[in-house]
Amino acid sequence: MNDVLEDIQRRAQVTPRLAAVRFGDDVVTYGALDESISSYETVMDRHGLSRDAAFHAGLLHCMPSLTRIDGTTERNRVVGEVVAWLARDIEGGAEGGLRAVG
Repeated sequence: MNDVLEDIQRRAQVTPRLAAVRFGDDVVTYGALDESISSYETVMDRHGLSRDAAFHAGLLHCMPSLTRIDGTTERNRVVGEVVAWLARDIEGGAEGGLRAVG
């Protein structure tokens, strides 16, 4: 997950307005996602939680339609696809041609 977070941060610096991921009607840019994750990292650190928790909180903040997915299993599957999409260009990241989520 650290590689994904670092890639999001790098892309946010280079192309902050580029869409990072789309789901339903939600579209989040790298800049907005990085900003949201960073703001949650402060909260999570204060409560002894991980950067992974900050990522998930930031993602759900930016993409509220993810919270409306029925069932924990299905929501986890979709979030897993989002993570795979974000990791697609990282060595060892997603394979198999995932093009969109949702």
